[in-house]
Amino acid sequence: MRPSYHFTPEKNWLSDPNGLVHDGRDWHMFYQYNPNDEDWGDMSWGHAMSADLASWQELEPALLCDDREMVFSGSAVMDPTGTAGLGHDAMIALYTACSRAEPVRQTQALAWSNDLGQNWQQLQSNPVLDLGLADFRDPFVFRHAASRSWIMVVARSTEQAAEVYRSPDLQNWELASTISGMSATGRVWECPTLIELPVIGTNRSRWLFKVDALHDALGSGALYRVGDFDGRNFIPDGDWQVLDHGRDFYAAIGWNGPRDDQSRPAWIGWMGNHAYQARLPRKGWRGVMSLPRRMELRESGNELRLAQTVEPSICNLFADPVAMTGDETTVPVACRIDLAGDFHGQLHLDDSGDSRFTALADNQRWQLLREDTALPFLDARSEMQRSDDGLSLWIDSETIEAISYDGTQCASFQHRPASAALTLATDCPQCVSIARLR
Repeated sequence: MRPSYHFTPEKNWLSDPNGLVHDGRDWHMFYQYNPNDEDWGDMSWGHAMSADLASWQELEPALLCDDREMVFSGSAVMDPTGTAGLGHDAMIALYTACSRAEPVRQTQALAWSNDLGQNWQQLQSNPVLDLGLADFRDPFVFRHAASRSWIMVVARSTEQAAEVYRSPDLQNWELASTISGMSATGRVWECPTLIELPVIGTNRSRWLFKVDALHDALGSGALYRVGDFDGRNFIPDGDWQVLDHGRDFYAAIGWNGPRDDQSRPAWIGWMGNHAYQARLPRKGWRGVMSLPRRMELRESGNELRLAQTVEPSICNLFADPVAMTGDETTVPVACRIDLAGDFHGQLHLDDSGDSRFTALADNQRWQLLREDTALPFLDARSEMQRSDDGLSLWIDSETIEAISYDGTQCASFQHRPASAALTLATDCPQCVSIARLR
């Protein structure tokens, strides 16, 4: 079954979001895409567009691989004043060009569009940044207004480090600093993000650095630190924190685009995991994006934590929640279940009960368990700190996103329901309400 309110491609492989940019009217989402198969390979940039971050139109692929190189992850920005010399209001993509021939070489390349992403040209002098490395990838690029510079953060993947570069024109880059991951769990860094966020209830802002560790990190592999950024150096003032306690939230990056009235940017992640994605049953398409979420920071004791809120346009797709009246009920596969208090509930994803999702609250923790006898590689157990009295489960065919009411605790999972209706059983029905799609 295809998800009802999450983005998926019509066919073939989808993974990391790339080039998230707003063109002044619409939101663009590029993404890792195989135009030829539903397995990983022939990496290119797919392209989708939305007016509201809730409903997406899939367009023709934007940047296609060739016999020499694949088009790996990267960013897109609007260049309103033409600093790159490629036209005012050019849409500019910075991405990792990965050679097909041995030895593998990853460099940073530039392409641009003068018609809002419909047609693209490659810079003849590519690459714009080449260190002669095999694992140097995933540039995140943004405009830093205070220093009047373009900033690129790019991973030196096998070294657990990210480098910060500066440029006046998006073509000529100088090294400014290095962000070290010596104290972080996991290995093989990918998809770094550096973004300024508001602190809830204050007039302050701080910077968040996020990176994904491909192997051996906690949760989904996404880690973050909070700190300050002066246009050259990221200075952390907190420890590493786990961003998502599930197994399927990876490669998230923020949109270069307008913020909401609370100064919160939007971002999105891939709900997949390279450890087992290729083992999922074939069906013509593979890959789903998370819900777009707004980002901010919340004070928690002596530290700041990332808080995520589902984009309001997604919330508007649902009717008002209705309280559960018995200890068992049938719910649609596309719904939101709100859990409060000391709940204990189980969602049966098939008639046999062999595929299920369990949520349990005690005094200090939420415990989440995903089990599937048919696809045991999807089994996952997660624990999260109980940050307040509620947890929302955003459920769709393929995905479950558990997000606490205050946004500071998240756990994301893939799943495969056997039918369009699921059975929810709980020993605390007064703790549960259900919101259905309108």
